[in-house]
Amino acid sequence: MSGAEEVCTMPECEREPEATCSGGPTNISEAKAKKSRSSRSSRAGLLFPVSRVDRQLRRGHFAERFGAKAPVYLAAVLQWVTQKTMDVAGKISKKSKQQRISPSHLQMAMQKSSVLKQLLRGGAPRRRGRAVPQRQPVASPSNKKVTTTSKKRCPTQRAAPACGTAAIK
Repeated sequence: MSGAEEVCTMPECEREPEATCSGGPTNISEAKAKKSRSSRSSRAGLLFPVSRVDRQLRRGHFAERFGAKAPVYLAAVLQWVTQKTMDVAGKISKKSKQQRISPSHLQMAMQKSSVLKQLLRGGAPRRRGRAVPQRQPVASPSNKKVTTTSKKRCPTQRAAPACGTAAIK
């Protein structure tokens, strides 16, 4: 054996024809093909198409840039809203002893569910038991001079809040 020959530890019968001794794919395109076989939807555990949501976000020019997780999150939210709506509409159709969900069932589902109703109104649903932060007034610089009146204490009366008040003894 010369130094230019490659030494492989795998027996000839166990080797795949396109594999090298390192066990990896022979070229880069095969590695990419094997790596990206699962869709982004399946990797995220979603039924809604993440790639389609991504494409619609890019075509819609909603933002100049957005993160890689944005279409995944949006697809998950869309899937949740659809699942919630269909679940409530299915229960309504069962109560009315019908096998198919009609548009009126969907409309009643939107009216019955407080979360879906609030989403349609345009507000985000609040979680129960969680404190809602109050808006703090923002201090803005103004040109007006603010004069503060401080109450001066009398040197003889320490317990009295201001001068001029009579202390009863």
